[in-house]
Amino acid sequence: MENYVTGTDKISDLPDDSLTHILSYLSTREAVQTCIFSKRWRSTWTSLPVLRFDYGNFVPEATKRKHKESMVKFVKFVRGVLQNRERLLSLDTFEFCGHAPQDPCYCADLFSSECILLALKFNPLAFSVCACRQVILDCIEPIFTCASLESISLECASVSPDAKFLDLTAVNLPHLKLLELHSANVDDNFFKILFSGCPVLEELKLCYCILHASLLSSEVLTSLVLKCCSFQNKLVISTPNLVHIDIYHAQSDGVRLSMETMTSLRAAHIQCLTVHVNDTVKCSKGLLNLHVSSTFGISAHTLKSDQRKVTRNGFPNCSNFKNLTSLQLGCSDLSHLFNSIPLFLHKSPNLEKLSLQVFPKNIWLNTKEKSIEEEWRDAKSKYEIWRDALLQLKHLEVVEIVNCNERMEIVNKLVEELSSFLKSTEIKIVNVQTSK
Repeated sequence: MENYVTGTDKISDLPDDSLTHILSYLSTREAVQTCIFSKRWRSTWTSLPVLRFDYGNFVPEATKRKHKESMVKFVKFVRGVLQNRERLLSLDTFEFCGHAPQDPCYCADLFSSECILLALKFNPLAFSVCACRQVILDCIEPIFTCASLESISLECASVSPDAKFLDLTAVNLPHLKLLELHSANVDDNFFKILFSGCPVLEELKLCYCILHASLLSSEVLTSLVLKCCSFQNKLVISTPNLVHIDIYHAQSDGVRLSMETMTSLRAAHIQCLTVHVNDTVKCSKGLLNLHVSSTFGISAHTLKSDQRKVTRNGFPNCSNFKNLTSLQLGCSDLSHLFNSIPLFLHKSPNLEKLSLQVFPKNIWLNTKEKSIEEEWRDAKSKYEIWRDALLQLKHLEVVEIVNCNERMEIVNKLVEELSSFLKSTEIKIVNVQTSK
């Protein structure tokens, strides 16, 4: 014990770079508190490559009065850290969360814009801000003209369709590879200016956004995620180098996608209320994994009136998904699920695994319930079409039925039916609990 007490402080003997690297894993508030350890540590925090500020660490289980006091204290701390930071050092990461976790309405809006602008002077590489809408709008131009940035994440409170658009007048982000926006109202002008000023943007993630745009066009984008977005118009996605697309929990009466040039697509996940897929699809010659699911149904929109022809033969103008080996389809209504099967299978000759997901009826909305007998009768009316589509798959090894919650009875009927004609294919059930 005596040797332990009188031993050498080996941590303090580490080089400055090692110390700041270790401290970068702490919140900035915790890192600053290490200045009390010794003279060696007194100014170490001024060289931190990563700064993380969270208003939640300053807000007690509070009344409104305490919130105001905490807001002043928080902003004063952030400003003090930035003003005392080593001027010549660049900043790897800046994270600023101005919302109180106990109540998102409590936002450190006072002088937050000033703190954000101070951080941009250190030419950060990664920049993440969660703040009031007005704070982000006040800083939008400096953020999108900070040429050092490689990734940006901006998040604010919920957005309404009549909220002010995220207005970009100029973008100069030559190194930006990742952009993530939460609760933004965007239009065609936003995408046009964004992509013109981001020549290497590879990943775009939009969460809880309202999309008034009709065109999203990029020659360099490789990954697109649209989470819980509201589509105000039909959205044409023109992205020849896109490898991954993920659209889920879309808030609209139907997502209408015209995916005309996605020749590089490898994985697609589309989950929404109603999926309408244009028959002019010319995408995904190399598609490896596709997941399409909806509450109400999946349909093909065609200029021809012969919907039965579309259902039997898939998308008339679509190239074969020659490399597609895994496909997941899901609906809350079994007849809609069966109707969607031929749309994809006729273009997927090398499919090895098919997953059919049967959602609870009220996973998104309260819809009129059918009895098991009614649902199965409607599904069986499409028997010939979907049976022929499955029998043509020479490489199909597994059909997986994903059962959510209370749908076991209809799932058992489906397994029994599939087993009657898919003699050499494994049919299995996977049970998944889905919150209502």
